[in-house]
Amino acid sequence: MIEFLLADINVGFAIALCSVLALAILEGVGMLIGLSMLNLLDHISPIDLDIDVDADLPMTGLTPLLGWLCLNRLPLLIWLVLFLTSFGITGYTLNYILLNSFTVNISEFLTYSLSFILSLYITHHIGVPLSRLLPKNESSAISNNSFNGLIATITIGTAKQGSPAEASLTDSYNQKHYVLVTPDSDDEEFSQGQQIVLVEKKETFWLAIKFNQ
Repeated sequence: MIEFLLADINVGFAIALCSVLALAILEGVGMLIGLSMLNLLDHISPIDLDIDVDADLPMTGLTPLLGWLCLNRLPLLIWLVLFLTSFGITGYTLNYILLNSFTVNISEFLTYSLSFILSLYITHHIGVPLSRLLPKNESSAISNNSFNGLIATITIGTAKQGSPAEASLTDSYNQKHYVLVTPDSDDEEFSQGQQIVLVEKKETFWLAIKFNQ
């Protein structure tokens, strides 16, 4: 069993599980000295997502993917532990099954690719119910409700009323955020690359007006 766990084809999966153990030790030591890795990682994370992936909205761009992965619902440390654990266990399981089912050499690229994809699905399906048991993740240095008046840039799609588009902005702490926006006026639309001003926060998106330099 030890030979299988430390075999060359399992090196990446062993590193993933050892990383989880290392993170747990660091968090335990940090709590003893009053420095939590959980809060530290959330505060240094350069991206914050302000999007409800369960909403009936166009699923385009990078934001919905990151939201689907629960990066906007779980603290970053918990997400890392969940993903690395899923990746390590999935990889060991696949290699064990393949070694006992086939006599040909196993493609490491195939195993790692399948493990990566499966671990993303596992992270999503475990992360969603887990996020309901945890307080809402607030990784930004300021509240998302304080974006009123900030300038954002449309990154994906064309924003129309009833059809939000993705926009990015940088707050006063130089932290980047991605939000969904829609025009405040019925006869207005925002195209990709256009600068806008956020004026009102709705439940799942922001109302915005054109930025006039």
